[in-house]
Amino acid sequence: MSVLKTLKLGKAAPTTMPADAKGRARAKVIQHLEQQKQLLTAHLDGKALNATRPVYKTNDAGERVRVMQPMHVRREWFEDAAGTLHFMVRYGAKPLPLDKAGSISVEVGTLEALPGVIDALLAAVRAGELDAQLATAAQERSKAFKRRNSAMKAA
Repeated sequence: MSVLKTLKLGKAAPTTMPADAKGRARAKVIQHLEQQKQLLTAHLDGKALNATRPVYKTNDAGERVRVMQPMHVRREWFEDAAGTLHFMVRYGAKPLPLDKAGSISVEVGTLEALPGVIDALLAAVRAGELDAQLATAAQERSKAFKRRNSAMKAA
């Protein structure tokens, strides 16, 4: 009897980042909103968020190894002069316009209502309601990187 016959085989594959630009932009904003939910939960519990990201560093033996490094997660909610709470969605370092008029924040009101607003924004991104704004933001962001890369090649 073959060893493979004793195993339960399947067609499942690990999830990867989407290959198209629209899918990558959606995944990036979804990840950002999920981090904001984690940050809000930690804030409401009175704790600090311990977010990490993978980086490569050289160890004592001179080998490059992958380690998890702490990272800062920027809080995207703020109060205006009247004391009303607002929430912003960012793509990269810039706020994402949420409608054609250029509104960049959602009026939340209170901190207790913020989880519902984040969930609504997550549903909107997953449904593709912000695809036009994401495409524009991704295109503008890629222009900045292309300019810098082409200037480095010329030097």
